[in-house]
Amino acid sequence: MNHQRSLAPYSPPATNLVDSLRYWTEQTPDSVAFYFSDGEAEELRLSYEGFDRRARAIGAHLLEKGMQGERVLLLYPPGLDFVTGFMGCLYAGATAVPAYPPRRNRYMSRIDAISDDAQAKAVLTVADVADRVQGMLKEAPALEAAMWIATDQIPDDAADSWVLPKFDDSSLAVLQYTSGSTGNPKGVMLSHANIIHNCRLIVHAFEADINSVGMSWLPTYHDMGLVGGVLMPLFIGRPNILMSPMSFLQKPVRWMRAITKYNVTISGGPNFAYDLCVDKITDEELAGLDLSSWLVAFNGAEPIRSTTLKAFIERFSSVGFRPEACYPCYGMAETTLIVTGSHRKNPPIIRNFDGPALDEHRVVFASPDEEGSRSLVGCGHVLPEEEVIIVAPESRKRLPEHQVGEVWVRSPSVGKGYWNKPDVTQEIFQAVTSRGESGYLRTGDLGFMDDGELFVTGRLKDLIIVRGVNRYPQDIEQTVERTDPRLQAGAAAAFAVDLNGRECLIVMTEVERTRHKDWSSVIQAIRSNVTREHELPPDVIALVRFGSMPKTSSGKIQRHACRAAFLEDSLPVVARWTAWSGGEEVEDWDTIVVESTAATVTTPTVRREAGSLQGEVNLNVADVVMQHVREIAKERANGLTLDSNILGLGLDSLERLQLAHALEDAFGGRFPEDVLSVIETCREVTLAVQTYIGTKARTRNLSSLTDQLSRENRDIQPADYQFAEMAEYKRLQQQATLLSFTGIPNPYFTRHEGITNDRTVIDGHELISWSSYNYLGMSGDPAVTEAACEAIKRYGTSVSASRLVSGEKTIHRELEQGLADFLGVDDAITLVGGHSTNETTIGHLFGPGDLILHDALAHNSIMQGAILSGARRRGFDHNAWQQLDTILKEIRHEYRRVLVVIEGVYSMDGDYPDLPKFVEVKQRHKTFLMVDEAHSIGTMGAHGRGISEHFGIDPREVDIWMGTLSKSFGSCGGYIAGGNELVQYLKYTAPGFVYSVGLSPPNCAAALASLRILQKEPERVARVQANSKLFLKLAKARGLNTGFSNGTPVVPLIMGNSLNALRLSRALYEDGINVQPILYPAVEEKASRLRFFITSMHTNEQIELTVDTTARRLQQIDPSCLNT
Repeated sequence: MNHQRSLAPYSPPATNLVDSLRYWTEQTPDSVAFYFSDGEAEELRLSYEGFDRRARAIGAHLLEKGMQGERVLLLYPPGLDFVTGFMGCLYAGATAVPAYPPRRNRYMSRIDAISDDAQAKAVLTVADVADRVQGMLKEAPALEAAMWIATDQIPDDAADSWVLPKFDDSSLAVLQYTSGSTGNPKGVMLSHANIIHNCRLIVHAFEADINSVGMSWLPTYHDMGLVGGVLMPLFIGRPNILMSPMSFLQKPVRWMRAITKYNVTISGGPNFAYDLCVDKITDEELAGLDLSSWLVAFNGAEPIRSTTLKAFIERFSSVGFRPEACYPCYGMAETTLIVTGSHRKNPPIIRNFDGPALDEHRVVFASPDEEGSRSLVGCGHVLPEEEVIIVAPESRKRLPEHQVGEVWVRSPSVGKGYWNKPDVTQEIFQAVTSRGESGYLRTGDLGFMDDGELFVTGRLKDLIIVRGVNRYPQDIEQTVERTDPRLQAGAAAAFAVDLNGRECLIVMTEVERTRHKDWSSVIQAIRSNVTREHELPPDVIALVRFGSMPKTSSGKIQRHACRAAFLEDSLPVVARWTAWSGGEEVEDWDTIVVESTAATVTTPTVRREAGSLQGEVNLNVADVVMQHVREIAKERANGLTLDSNILGLGLDSLERLQLAHALEDAFGGRFPEDVLSVIETCREVTLAVQTYIGTKARTRNLSSLTDQLSRENRDIQPADYQFAEMAEYKRLQQQATLLSFTGIPNPYFTRHEGITNDRTVIDGHELISWSSYNYLGMSGDPAVTEAACEAIKRYGTSVSASRLVSGEKTIHRELEQGLADFLGVDDAITLVGGHSTNETTIGHLFGPGDLILHDALAHNSIMQGAILSGARRRGFDHNAWQQLDTILKEIRHEYRRVLVVIEGVYSMDGDYPDLPKFVEVKQRHKTFLMVDEAHSIGTMGAHGRGISEHFGIDPREVDIWMGTLSKSFGSCGGYIAGGNELVQYLKYTAPGFVYSVGLSPPNCAAALASLRILQKEPERVARVQANSKLFLKLAKARGLNTGFSNGTPVVPLIMGNSLNALRLSRALYEDGINVQPILYPAVEEKASRLRFFITSMHTNEQIELTVDTTARRLQQIDPSCLNT
């Protein structure tokens, strides 16, 4: 098994993954190790050099925190942070414990049980997750006790202090917790040697070589996603494309598109994933695929169905998929991953056996057309350096070919055992045959060998595997027993059976002796609780007579006997519910009557975290949402209301993703991934559609909920007509009350007693000022002031009319032509306010049938303009031109006009977009591009001409330039600049211009004078740029979290909560420094900050003093806010 032969000319080490990453970093530093994509647009990429640097930085931080030899829990959302965090653990000599971050309080017990069992000393995650779970930690003592580290906040510079810790190949690398049980989690101990050996096995089995390209959407906390999707590609130094499981499940064609785009050779998943592709990928989607590069389509982790393989081959052969690419395999976490695998160039082995004989553990060959014939797919042959035997479970006697027994494995890939469970480890990992042969792993699976091929027939253990979801029956049974006091304690059974061509979850429980009971509420409660707590809805719920379920002599439920009784229909059933009928079936037992209607859907009293989804429900959107829920849930949706809980209907995770995909198709957009996990009721789904996608459905064929609700009588409340009673006003008062409780004076509406430039006077005290965007010192400049005074003498203080009728002054045209010439475009129009400039321009130029795409951090004026327009509005991730490109590829053709709006400098974060890329996207998709230069005009480019000068872009390549006159031009108002046609149309038709007074003469004169000074004195621009860079450099050196700021005059100091921001702002005020806090709800609570505006008038001494004082005060208030 020589892996180096297939990787020539490279010779990667076969020692540990740290050596692997260091080797590939040295050999191919600039090559891409991992991509993270949604299957439709490349999102992120990570080179080996960048990978190694991040791993060293994280590793150094962990070593500094004393984590060598400790267990470290990994709670990352899908993405590259998991990859770097995992390797950071290994670089620190720590043991990685992968898990998935909890989405709700009810999942905390699972993660906390793992943390407690692993004795985790630290938790690695990203800042967003760390912030989100803080409120849940009171219910998770093990997690609360651990040290939480947001690795995305660890600077790259930390890598320079990393020193390779001492460990050997037998050292523990990973605790891989098996999916299933929450009450008694089992962590498989995997050493570096285990992992490397299994990676070598996979390379051999898949015949991977230097031309291989991998792709995985599997969760990285699962053995198949971790070893197959991350560690094996790292071992051989070949690129791998990672995708969120949610992206695939929501739209399966994304998997196929990623294979097509990246020419993937190796990819796969559980059996259900292939079924999903067959069922969900349309003919139109199929037409754009090319699967000819796909050489290994591995299939494992759950029973492999011959019908699935045949259907997939038939469906996708037309786009290049070859039958021999199907690669059934077998493995588990306890063996690191793979145990057996097929021959790569041969089609899967499918044979037929007598079904009833297999149930009796006998192997009898049959022809496909024989009654009772059962088709089995071979899981491949035993790989080198592995030993697989079939053993009688009770006698532990080795069995020959064609006899069914338990599958036992002996291999260097088998882990050391279960963490902290010596007795179970001895039983499972150190099994001994009747002949005294030792060191075998008991897999708990039943199977037999035929001509060297392993066939798996079932499970000795009780693990339930349904649609790729693993659950232990005892956990589900405990949930059932807690549901209602009428259910008997210790008398519930959960098991899986094959019904209607798929594995189904059956729940059976005894009920108390009673008469004339309506069991519908009990059945509904079981459905709701099991689905909610285990994310696996029951397919059948059977309530049976008290004392009728098979039990052992000690009173323990016999699940296998219950399963057999269910299949034989031999138990006295009181009431039965099935997912395909949606109703309860009544059995004639002591004349008990049960309603034969679907259980009424109620809203579970579960704490939700969808609180950010607020506002008025658009009833047209609600119509569409509820129509799609009914189509998917069918009879389960009887009694559906806006507040019905979708989990309570019994929709499983795939059905919920199907709903999300249907709504995205209906409204033409995409839900953010993190939103999908926190919306449960129809109301929340509706609000999510409104917030993230839009309100205009492409097609509607609905019975109107609007009409129904509008006819309802409603009492008029005081809050409907009295401002003092309005909820919005009361919230404002509550915020003011909370502020008063802090004892900190209100920082807002402070009275400044003179001109504000680098200094200001408040209440008689002079302070260094950082809260004024007088970037170039034009406000207060004597020449600007004189120009304003002269304009008053000549024109008066107001034009006293709309410019369209009689308010036009000579100075208006001088200013507008001056702006146009300065910017390098045809013409400009000025308006009285910056905010209203965006509102009226966007709101007027676009309307229904159009689409407005804006950056997620766009200014409120842009949002308001989009809302005013009536066009579809949709945000894209901050500065993510790639995501914008993908959106336009999908939906540009569905709209008349499309406007893309970005900003030159983002006023809250101080960074700027890659303008050339946005121009390319705009040209590619034939859209309008608008750039808001409120904070970039006068501050970017050698002469202050803004972001176009900074990038060397011809200004005419941008359709609409917007800017304000209040920042770099020392005045008040806003402007739009661009082509003659744009400006002429706005001057004659834009409501905010036509129906508004013109810009006042002194403001015109002040802006014009500032513009002329700027052209004569470009050194002002150079000074503001130098000051901005100095401030940012010093702030970072002192450990201040400056967020995205990138050398612009806007520098935030991220505080993480509003109280700390208030405290620091007040402390700095007392030290003679004025900087305003930005608090929730202006920004998210975790993004609360101070915001520094840097000007050309600030001195180096003021900058140094401010940064030093800020760092000192922050150390006193909350040292954890410092990146030290």
